[in-house]
Amino acid sequence: MKKVCPVCKGEYVGGEMFCPIEAARLVTPSQMSMGPSDAEDPLVGTQLDKYKIFERIGEGGMGLVYSAEHTVIEKKVAIKVLREDFSSRPEVVERFRQEAKSASRIGHENIVDISDFGSTPQGQSYFVMEFLEGEDLANVLAREGALGPLRIIALASQCCRALGAAHAKGIVHRDMKPENVFLISRDSEEFVKIVDFGIAKMSDIETSGAPGRKLTKTGMIFGTPEYMSPEQAAGKELDHRVDIYAMGVILYELVTGRVPFVGDTFMGVLTQHMFEEPPPLKEVNAQLRCSAELEMVIFKALAKDPAQRYQSMEELGQALEEAKNGRISEATLHGYGDPVKTRAKAPRLAKPVAAGTLAHPMPDAAPRRAPMVIAAALLLVSGAGIAFVAMHDGGEVAANDVEPPVPDPVASPPDPEPDPVVTPTVEAESTHVALTVQTVPNEGARVSVEGHPELECEPTPCVIEVPRGEAIVVHAERERSRGSSEVAPRDPSTIQIALVRQPSRGGTMRRDGSETPMGMNGASDLKMPPIFQ
Repeated sequence: MKKVCPVCKGEYVGGEMFCPIEAARLVTPSQMSMGPSDAEDPLVGTQLDKYKIFERIGEGGMGLVYSAEHTVIEKKVAIKVLREDFSSRPEVVERFRQEAKSASRIGHENIVDISDFGSTPQGQSYFVMEFLEGEDLANVLAREGALGPLRIIALASQCCRALGAAHAKGIVHRDMKPENVFLISRDSEEFVKIVDFGIAKMSDIETSGAPGRKLTKTGMIFGTPEYMSPEQAAGKELDHRVDIYAMGVILYELVTGRVPFVGDTFMGVLTQHMFEEPPPLKEVNAQLRCSAELEMVIFKALAKDPAQRYQSMEELGQALEEAKNGRISEATLHGYGDPVKTRAKAPRLAKPVAAGTLAHPMPDAAPRRAPMVIAAALLLVSGAGIAFVAMHDGGEVAANDVEPPVPDPVASPPDPEPDPVVTPTVEAESTHVALTVQTVPNEGARVSVEGHPELECEPTPCVIEVPRGEAIVVHAERERSRGSSEVAPRDPSTIQIALVRQPSRGGTMRRDGSETPMGMNGASDLKMPPIFQ
């Protein structure tokens, strides 16, 4: 069958899937000739069973979507019709049916509802789904770029609930991407509807959106490359954790305005997913608005090894909620398997300080001194008691004991000394305050203050004397993990900084463990994750 490149208009008859010049998905001549509102569409204006078709409202590599109405109850619906050139392939038709069964079986409010299935007079399969008025998340990103953290978490949390319900029924989406997250308005708020459930399993190739923007391939490797997990890219056995990885990519894109890996070819993107670390968020977008807690969630979801990601959508959703409140969930801290082991350490001062120089001692300094004062008082009292008993019992007094003076009965009592005049002193408020710095998930980091090179301490937990009331940015760094926090302390206080592991951008590792520089074209030995060895 002849195929055409939608970009350069080149024609191919050798069974090619992609244009070797533009890397765009090839389409049939009929797909090229039909626009989204082509009046010559044979289905527009016809009736399928009890559904009257009005117009074509969308299309993809697999099917066409129409607006329609149920002629009996006058309910507006959407109908997805399998393309004619796919309808002759029984395995594709069966997968098309499976999509309808999967989505309808889940029955979740955040998943598009599919209510009917049938065939056109020409033999094309179709299914009927609820009509959605709104736009997909890809359009929102194209218009607005990066989104705000609270909006991101609100949308992603709904996706997690929907996908969690699907996974509980044994159904994996396998093609999560912004195009498949449809946003409608409900009670004046954005409400998520996930569409195209299971479509990746039934399409040999699919391009969604602008020609060549995103490619989908079915078989040993299927999914949209920009959102494919490393195990998908390697053609390995898959489970629900591929959806968790895809959500990590979507979160990365919502925060930065760009997916972590881009390329000109299908395999170029897949190779990066398998072997490259995602770029640090601030390297992609220096103006991003993302807390360290949310950044930790994103990079954990993007772990190459499925065992190091969140193990369920419930874990990911909980981590997002905790990040919204400035906290880190247990799953984010400990991950899957053995938890991170840390030993509690007493806080250390930034520099040795002479006694009495701290205007504001650490809160736990007084309790440590109190037992020493009490012990000294008890020794004095007990010593005086022993001396008194010894004298009254006629015992000898040791040479170093001091005998109490014997009062002279003739002498007049001495005049009482006047009470000393106590002049109250007002201590000037210190210009610095003690700030205790802790780091999670690991201690042992080095702490510095932006703009104050003289202020630093290590390892955490440790204490630094910072200017009282001045807004400062405190940085913490431990190997390749970094974090920061902005504070303006007026009293002795404690802060906690989340350490986020930063990808290495300098080069890759050889198999012997040595590092080699990475050239502009990436010509170097690839570091192969254990799951692919």
